[in-house]
Amino acid sequence: MQGYITFGQLGLLIIFLLLLTVGGYVIVTLKNVNAAVKDIGAILKENKDALNLAIPNIAMASENVVALTSELRASLGEASRAIGTADQIATYAVVIGEAAKALIGVFSAARK
Repeated sequence: MQGYITFGQLGLLIIFLLLLTVGGYVIVTLKNVNAAVKDIGAILKENKDALNLAIPNIAMASENVVALTSELRASLGEASRAIGTADQIATYAVVIGEAAKALIGVFSAARK
């Protein structure tokens, strides 16, 4: 006795096996997600009092961070201007030094 399988039946078998595999993967994934949610719930129950104390302070802490960053920006702006001024002073000092060298060179050449 010979049995034949058509391409359509082969395709249906492949699709069925694929769906079976995906279904198993989904079941395992949902089991892991459910375990993680239970763990998170237990952690939240254990730390409920600490969270109730910390959550109101988060707003105040974020306001303090905003104030600190704005002050830091202002300080950095002032530091940048000071560095620019120091750079200009250094440039002027170099120019004055070169001019002094040139004047000394002129007078020392005139004496020889």
